[in-house]
Amino acid sequence: MSGPPRAGKTRWLQQRIRTLAAGTPPARCAVLLAEEGRTRWENFVREVPRVAVHRLVLPCLCCPGLANAPSAMQRLAASSGADWLFVEVPALAAAGVIAEFDRVLGWPRQVVICPGAAWEAVPRTAELPFFLSHLLALADTVVPHSPELARDNLPGAARMPGAFFKTDSGPARSQM
Repeated sequence: MSGPPRAGKTRWLQQRIRTLAAGTPPARCAVLLAEEGRTRWENFVREVPRVAVHRLVLPCLCCPGLANAPSAMQRLAASSGADWLFVEVPALAAAGVIAEFDRVLGWPRQVVICPGAAWEAVPRTAELPFFLSHLLALADTVVPHSPELARDNLPGAARMPGAFFKTDSGPARSQM
């Protein structure tokens, strides 16, 4: 899961996790946050059972391999017993994290992009920055911007294309 700040990434992920947690049987989910800043995950974890959240610091957005994200994903999936692993990463680091994931883990995955209003405003005929055009090319799902997804993402408020990965303990699916 990736996209610009205040695009609705966290809200989208939380909606998916609520659906999985309400399923029969209820799924156990884990979230690896490689995003900086405040989030709404602390309250969400208290409200929704069977969810684990871990923050991963990326020392360099250009070199996400320095954070050893695949190892962090494996540890979080194992320690939480998660059926699903969601990863939220900054747009600049997303392609590198995806490449590391594919190279090291090779779990099935789905790349989800929340472009937000700013990215959607860029005409498709315009030349996009390489990281953005590459990320959009990797996307399995592009979530259209909607006021509902970004409704409380105002400056100063807690913030809301990462990924979720189905772990080895259950059916293999993922989204990034």
